[in-house]
Amino acid sequence: MAWTGRFSDFDDVSQNVQSSDRRAKYPRNDILKNATVTRLEDLHPGITNPTVAGLILTKDSPKSIQSKKNPGTERYLLSFVLRDAPSCFVNVTCWGTELGIKDIAAKFAISDTVQLTNVQVQPKSYDGYDDKFKPSTPMSFNITFSENHSNIDHYLGPEADFFRGLQNVPIKANNDYYILEDVIAHGQSLSGEHINLLTVVKKIGPVKDITTKTGKKTRRCELKLMDETCPSFALILWDSDIIDIAQSWVALDTVLFIADVRVSFDDFRSTMVSTADSKTIFTVNPDTLEAHSLYQFAHSQTFDDEDGTGQSDPPLESITDVYTVSQLINMKNERTDQWKPTVYGILFAYISQFDVDGDTSRVLRYRCKKCRQTVTENAGYTCSNQECSNGILNAFSSTIDDTHPSVEYSVSVSVSDHTGTIDYCHLDGEVAQGLLGIKAEEFAQIPFQRKTEVKWSHLLERRKMHFKMSCSVGDTGKVFLRALSCHSVDAKEFQYMAQ
Repeated sequence: MAWTGRFSDFDDVSQNVQSSDRRAKYPRNDILKNATVTRLEDLHPGITNPTVAGLILTKDSPKSIQSKKNPGTERYLLSFVLRDAPSCFVNVTCWGTELGIKDIAAKFAISDTVQLTNVQVQPKSYDGYDDKFKPSTPMSFNITFSENHSNIDHYLGPEADFFRGLQNVPIKANNDYYILEDVIAHGQSLSGEHINLLTVVKKIGPVKDITTKTGKKTRRCELKLMDETCPSFALILWDSDIIDIAQSWVALDTVLFIADVRVSFDDFRSTMVSTADSKTIFTVNPDTLEAHSLYQFAHSQTFDDEDGTGQSDPPLESITDVYTVSQLINMKNERTDQWKPTVYGILFAYISQFDVDGDTSRVLRYRCKKCRQTVTENAGYTCSNQECSNGILNAFSSTIDDTHPSVEYSVSVSVSDHTGTIDYCHLDGEVAQGLLGIKAEEFAQIPFQRKTEVKWSHLLERRKMHFKMSCSVGDTGKVFLRALSCHSVDAKEFQYMAQ
């Protein structure tokens, strides 16, 4: 059936569609396979009744809206994303009766290969709706499917295996994601944003039936995620097909590239969490170097408790590879140009720059006790995160004990050996406190002269340092060198200090 124009005539279709009519909408695949399939990259608005095929990347639950054409009646729709090439995927919206749309939703699932015939190609809207509520796609158009005019069935053609292989290819660049440590550390600037994550499933919680304040019944499932920088991070799933799919994921065996997941600050937990919504697309066990490295890391960890809140870094005694400073410099330069896996090792070197008697902001870091957001002296050490209860309290009062910040070490040092010097090695928290032997709260109060004495007691002293070198968000080229321990060198280890 040839047709043009917008889909609206289905509003007049009776709710009591006969089963024979429904079968006509989904003909046998031996009929559909004779249709000429048009690639998504070759589509454009105005093309007449094309046939397209591909993989269902993600799918929403059926929804209803009030019909503008027939007040008092409802229109039903189903949205999913269709992909036929690594860089070609598009939003598809199916319109029809309640029975017809629910039938499509039950028949086709995420990761199915499907063929759509007689669809309409429409330009993306510019009212902001697509950007806010639909997955971001590289195409300049959307596809509309009408129950009255279009056909859909499973695709069994020659490219079915190719389409299925696309489910392991992330829709974003392999290195276009945040590490969880950065999400937690930069909560104020990221809260409410959609970002990409590469994580391992650590724990899958039970599916819970929820009744909202408005009486709507829905489902909720919470997962715990992890990566090399964070042992536990919450992902919340609401009523959608992905909840059922998540039940088949295996803890520590399933790696997820999560595109456009919403992150926000959870005031009750005093930390950042993530929530999958209508924009989110999951790539399960992506076939990338970064994913394989993360999988290996997850299997190298041991967890002592049910919640899996064990360490994210390996035990120090298991780190045995020794590096020189020049090797660290080379590794850092490599990671600036492209993502590479995290490296753990041992360095024997001198602390050649240790400005603990300089600007206090370069030695100590103040954090909100609730959300761990960094606070500054210029802002009166008050939390500016409006989603944090301290941020709200600080707007009205500065006398509440919980609003007083915590203080911790955050020292950047330079270390040297016979091969060179590397700057910006971070000594944080307990590592710096163990080296200095002074609590951070006390260090803030000692006089300048005493700080200078502490500085010179550690400069040019031989040290054994366990380190971790990791990449931040892939497209920033930022590399972190962090000391996991820093101790004096004993006589047996002195050989590593020789040229």
